[in-house]
Amino acid sequence: MNNQTRVIAPYQLFFIFLISRAVVALTFYQSILFNGISPDSLISSALALFVNLLFCVPACLCVKYNKNPLDTKAGRILYLIYFIYFAGVNISRFAFFACDKTTHGDSPLFFAVLITAAACYGAYLKIEALARFSLMCAVLSISVLIAIVLLNIKNFQIMNFMPFFVGTKAETLKNSLIFSSNSIEPALFLVLQKKCDKANAKPLFLGIIASYLAIFIMLLFCIGVLGSAAPLFAFPVYTLFQMTAFKSFSRLDIVYTAFGFFALFSKCAVIIYSAGECIKRVNKKGEIIFLFISSLTASILIYRRFFSEITSGARWFYLIITAVFLVIVPICFLMFSRRSENEKSI
Repeated sequence: MNNQTRVIAPYQLFFIFLISRAVVALTFYQSILFNGISPDSLISSALALFVNLLFCVPACLCVKYNKNPLDTKAGRILYLIYFIYFAGVNISRFAFFACDKTTHGDSPLFFAVLITAAACYGAYLKIEALARFSLMCAVLSISVLIAIVLLNIKNFQIMNFMPFFVGTKAETLKNSLIFSSNSIEPALFLVLQKKCDKANAKPLFLGIIASYLAIFIMLLFCIGVLGSAAPLFAFPVYTLFQMTAFKSFSRLDIVYTAFGFFALFSKCAVIIYSAGECIKRVNKKGEIIFLFISSLTASILIYRRFFSEITSGARWFYLIITAVFLVIVPICFLMFSRRSENEKSI
């Protein structure tokens, strides 16, 4: 592969993965959990980190042994579908969150079109611009997290963690798998490692660890501040933002949410960019039109199916899709595909 195509540094790749995983907390819809947000959700998130790290291993082995699925036509088709699907998941969550919490009466279709168009434009600017934007989003998000912690320490109550175990052990384990189903970073690694000037797995693992640390802190303060009322809110992290104030400045949630939207845009743009890398033979204009239509269609279908009713089958469907594309497909390529003699561009 020509070194000129390697346009981002490992630290930029780290921030892309950090933002990609941590931004899930903004649109975290607690009804997807089996018993809602509770103190034992902290255990579920810790277990989910371990599961997500395991999810990374097959993709890393594919890269190490030059058996990247995206070096083959079949692999590119499979992951094109997966990236479009996951872009639809994130866009639909944004549309649902925006309609439920930030507006009154606006159509979810409006927000879906808005974020899809913005993400496609970001993808059009290529990964170097997205990496710089992800770095900015990471700095802003970390600043917001620190501000939330400092401004809510006075409201933090240890007694809100009693009783600690609300659900059963089985539900705690199931919730950890639900948390894990939000991961797409190992699949992104298959694409983005070829754009990094020092391709290795450290940015992937460190990015996921750092993101889970941020998620753990946000859950910790949601429970410690909201207490028994936490399960009453559809979006507990956003509610925590609403409760945060500094002196005469209230409704700082507007500032915090704006930073979160930037991060969500960054994630969606990276996903759509990765989908575009699977169809590079299509001319640029046709590629963007295809990605826009397919991502928007996926988001609308997922919105209508998923947010109308949270069922046990829907929970497991997302986990199965994640396991297939992050574990089963890479392992199959490791076992049955030929080793690439030369590193090829996707």
